[in-house]
Amino acid sequence: MRKKVEHILNNKPVSSVLLLVASLVFIFILPLIDFEGNIVSFILLSTIILLAGYSISTKVTLFGIGAILVELITRATDFIYLNYLAEIISNLFFIYIVSHVIKGLLKRKIVDIYALIDAINGYLLLGLMFCSLVAFVDLYIPGSYNSTSESPMELVYYTMITLTTAGYGDITPQSPISQSLSMLIAVTGQFYVAVIVAILVGKFSSISNN
Repeated sequence: MRKKVEHILNNKPVSSVLLLVASLVFIFILPLIDFEGNIVSFILLSTIILLAGYSISTKVTLFGIGAILVELITRATDFIYLNYLAEIISNLFFIYIVSHVIKGLLKRKIVDIYALIDAINGYLLLGLMFCSLVAFVDLYIPGSYNSTSESPMELVYYTMITLTTAGYGDITPQSPISQSLSMLIAVTGQFYVAVIVAILVGKFSSISNN
């Protein structure tokens, strides 16, 4: 049984599929579950970080473990400056992961199902990166958003809707920094889609012509 688990984890494409499943559950399924506190979301997010790191290399996985440990220490001590450090580390991690996904797509010679999975993973991880920033702004600058729900997943919903530029208007930024962050999220989301679609279409067209 142990060898089977190791074989699955050592298979990078399978790790990418598991990462996609975990991200989809966190973003789309977890908000449907009525739970108290944020331990469930933290466990699932930690799983995403580990899978994202392992899909690249062991060193990146260790960096992800470090980010998780710093977050755990922050939750235990509630030291504000340590929380700043935790947010910076997690955001640097997600930035590296997304940039690595784009770099990997540039190097791919064949556009297959795993290329599409990596592209989707990059987009969802980009959303999670901004979720962390939005939560940070909402926590340390009260009133930055007109969110009234106590659900820890409401700002995840806001971030993903802003990333897609749907902008329903039920949750809106109320401070200059949250407004600037919202514009950054929207522009980055559209830029990512434009770049990835151009890469995939260009490679597919090149393969078809050959």
